[in-house]
Order: sequence, then C-alpha cells, then structure tokens
Amino acid sequence: MKTRKNSHGYINYLIIASISFIALYIRYLGRDVISGDFEDCLNSWYLEVTTPGPGIDSLLAYTGDYPMPYAFMIWLLGKLPIPFLYSLKMVNTLFDFIMAVLIGKITAYFKPENKNSFCLGYCITLLLPNVIINSAFWGQCDGLYTMFLFAAFYCWLQKKSPAMMIMFGLAFSYKLQSVFLLPFVLIVYWLEKEFSILQFLIIPATMLVMNIPAVIAGYSPAITFTKYMGQAGGYPWLYYFYPNLWFFFQARPYYLFSTGAIMLAVTALLIFVLLLVKRNVMPSRANALHILLWTAYTCGFFLPSMHERYGYFMELTAVIIAIVNIRRLWLPLIMILCTLPKYLYAVGVGENPLWLQMAEAIVNTLLYLSYTCLFWQKLFRKKAESSARIKQLAA
Repeated sequence: MKTRKNSHGYINYLIIASISFIALYIRYLGRDVISGDFEDCLNSWYLEVTTPGPGIDSLLAYTGDYPMPYAFMIWLLGKLPIPFLYSLKMVNTLFDFIMAVLIGKITAYFKPENKNSFCLGYCITLLLPNVIINSAFWGQCDGLYTMFLFAAFYCWLQKKSPAMMIMFGLAFSYKLQSVFLLPFVLIVYWLEKEFSILQFLIIPATMLVMNIPAVIAGYSPAITFTKYMGQAGGYPWLYYFYPNLWFFFQARPYYLFSTGAIMLAVTALLIFVLLLVKRNVMPSRANALHILLWTAYTCGFFLPSMHERYGYFMELTAVIIAIVNIRRLWLPLIMILCTLPKYLYAVGVGENPLWLQMAEAIVNTLLYLSYTCLFWQKLFRKKAESSARIKQLAA
C-alpha cells in the first residue's frame, strides 16, 4: 500500500516536472514577440527610468500610469545585463509559476480527496493560453498582481487574516484591478467577524512600504495613492475591449457615465450582500470559490473602461472551480474564449473586427446572466429549503 502511494507521488512529480519544462519552452518561444503595448508603453517607461542615469532618482522621469512599485521593478530590470524585453518576460514567467503553485494549493484545499488536485491545478494553469500569451508573448503583468490576489485568498483559507491583508496590499501596489478581490474581503469580514476592522489598515501600510523607493527617489508619499487617480479616468469610453455590458453602450463617454456604471456595480454587490445576510449564508468550503468568482465577475461586467486583460483573475478562478467540479468546465471555457481573440490580436495574430467583438460581448453577457441565475438559485434556494426543514422539525 505504501509502495503504491509513493509510486503515485513520483508519477505526479514527473508530470509536474514535464509540464514545467513544456510550459517554460512555450514561453521561450515568445521571447522575441514585441507587442504594441510593449513598444508604446513598457519600453518607453524603461527608457524613461534608465536614460537619465544609474541613480534611483531616475524614477522621477517616469510618466507611466502604472503604480511606482512597477516602475521601480522596471528600473531594477535595467540593471541586468540582458535586454529589457527578455528580463521583463522572465519576471512575468516567474510569477506564472508561483501563481500555478498557489492555484494548485487552492485546488487541493477544495478537493483534498483527489491526490491529483495540486498537480491538475498547477499544470492546467501553466498551459492556459491566456496565461501563456499574457506574460511571455504580450509582456503584460496580470500574472503578477493576480498571484498576490490568490495568495490573499489562500491566506484567508488558512485563517491568516493579517497575511491576507499584506498580500492584498501587495496586489494593490501593482494594479488597481486588484479591487476585484475587495468585495469578497468585505463580505468575509462582515459575515464572519473573525478579524478586526483595523486590519484593513495593513493594506495601505503595505502599499506605503512598497513605495519607499519612489519616496527615496524624490516623490511625496502621496504618490502611493495619487497614481491611481490618473488610471481611473484615463480612458475616454465606457467600453475598452473587455466584452462586458458597456460594449452595447461603447460610444458613451467615460466622464459622463462612469459614475453611473460604478454605482450599478456597487448596487449589484450590495443586493448580493443583503441576500447573504437575510438568508444567513456564510462563506464556506462549499461556496467560497463561487462567491469569489461572482463578486469579481460582477466588477468586471459592470465597471467602466475594463481592458480585455481584466478578465484574467475571474477566468483563473473559474478554472479552479472547473477542476474541483468538472461539471462546471463550460464556465472557464466560455470565459476564456470570449477574450482569447483579443489576446491573439494583441500579439499580432488574427483580427478582432466589430462583429467578433459583438459576438464576444453577447456570449459573455449571456454567460454572466446564466451563471448568476445558477449560482444564486443554488446558494439561496438550498439555504432557504434547509431553514424551512429546521422550522418544520422544531414545530
């Protein structure tokens, strides 16, 4: 029996090693791909923070809209004796692998009876087309902040709330879209009451620590938060290529309609929270992943000016759900297919004409509505039926 168990473990290690090599090789193939975003933004930022000189005060020349910890990372990469294109993609690949480990651990937590859970979560994550294209071909950093978001979620599963806040703060330090996790964090705080509200101060404290290099360079500590103001209103239209509700209102200017769009997202989330409280539904092993996915998906679906890449965290959460329950495989498949044409277009493969964007938006809208109906029905109906049975027994 023990020999069989050890043999099974060795097979998993062999699979993990093999997939790691394959995933690394596929990413190596994308090393020379130069996307429009790299040429117009990332490389320009690199030149800004390295051309003035070797000192950290070169950060003062940075004009990008990403937070300063990311600019500092670019500055550090400029110290390496290899081209920036390669060093950036190497860092992105590193975070892909760390994220794959975390997703493997989360999958194993929710499906402990399956000894292959970690292996499945790890290997599938590394081979997902959106993950591969995003980091190694496109040169984007969505794997970086998403890794910290999954680290925060894993810390919550381990009942380590201070660590969760630190991880959340690290994610926020790199990308404003980390806000997708905020509704879940607020829900578990409100319903569980297992940690103090003062622990939320760890988030801005972590962000301030991450901005120390920028302060040393000469910025005010306020840069920690003011950098996000330009991001929030930096785009002209409600629709910015993520196939959400605002595709159907894409000509609406951001400055006129963004407040209403944000309020719509907040209203949907508040209704959900009120139903959770009314039905006394607590986050648990049975529903935590679905609560995480639905709240993040709602943010992506209703918030304005969402880039095509901003479905990344939701798509990976849906992948975990599908591994835990194969009957939900349709969920990540459709989600990823709705954004994959845009990923390919970003790296120079194919086109993304208006008719295809419309098809993506229609399918994603139907998926969001279908998932909402299915999830809410199972979450709230089962709880209501259980409460009714208890009342009948008590009577």
